[in-house]
Amino acid sequence: QMGKSSLLNRVMLADESKNMRKAFIDFQLIESNVIQNADIFYKQFCSLLSWEFELEDRVEEFWTNPLGHVQKTTNYVKRHLLKEIQDTPVLLAMDEVERMFASPFRSDFFSMLRSWHNNRARGGDWKRLNLALVTSTEPYQLIADLNQSPFNVGTVLDLIDFTFEEVA
Repeated sequence: QMGKSSLLNRVMLADESKNMRKAFIDFQLIESNVIQNADIFYKQFCSLLSWEFELEDRVEEFWTNPLGHVQKTTNYVKRHLLKEIQDTPVLLAMDEVERMFASPFRSDFFSMLRSWHNNRARGGDWKRLNLALVTSTEPYQLIADLNQSPFNVGTVLDLIDFTFEEVA
């Protein structure tokens, strides 16, 4: 209860003037059984993105190929969402991502996000994708390989408790 979600909301509101398309995913609203099942989770994650960006949900179409969940999700973002949202920066804001700590595929999920961040350097549509993640858990607990973590790139804001003087 340190204001992380409030800070994320302020970040999203501050970007109003930047003509940025935004999607907000609150991991508190994803059921525990979904977080345990990659087959359901990645499809639902893509559907939530479509919903948040107010785009047609084409998940079933993208899930007909033999690729893995991470690859299908990445293709969905690149070949559907970023193609439909042209010439505009995109912000994917995710709150309470520590819920993924209990997921058996958490490393794959966070590695995927890191890959998306790395793809920004390649240019093209990926360059327009911005990620904002909010967690109350130490990042090293979320992913086994810190070299694949999305938490060791970008700007980390550590929120600390108020001092007595600040409260007064």
